[in-house]
Amino acid sequence: MNNQLVVQEKYSRYWPMVVKISALLTVFFFIAYQISSDVLIEGYLRLTAFGFFALSVLSLFKVKDGKMEISLTEKDGLIEIVYKVRNRIIQSEDLDLNDVSAIETAPMPDKSLYNNFNKSDRCVKFKKYDSKDWFTLHEIYGREIPLSSENAESVVNYINERKTG
Repeated sequence: MNNQLVVQEKYSRYWPMVVKISALLTVFFFIAYQISSDVLIEGYLRLTAFGFFALSVLSLFKVKDGKMEISLTEKDGLIEIVYKVRNRIIQSEDLDLNDVSAIETAPMPDKSLYNNFNKSDRCVKFKKYDSKDWFTLHEIYGREIPLSSENAESVVNYINERKTG
């Protein structure tokens, strides 16, 4: 039985294209703002240019970071979960298998507009014996890591195998 499972964050291949298009639209609306002579239109163009600039910067950060890799390793009744970005460890945590009463895949929490449009992203939630609340398994700095449904199922199956066997 394999002792380690490695899954990757769901990552869209469109991020680099979003950076390029939003940067081009930023330049376009900035030039249009410079050319405009109407005060009201100038304000709208300036606001639009800033919006696309913010989108390009935030998308560039996403492209720079790349995919997050999550490895789960079973050691003596504990699951060690290591989060890596570009082979650099971001965070590590342990999950005690004896504390987990139930584990399942679930849709991503409705915390952003993106989750309203992309319903295929999944997260892994678990319940402890001493609590009636569900906890998200892969959460870093308050951000739930989206997984594909196949990766989320493989994490659930991996933990269930370790609990029973």
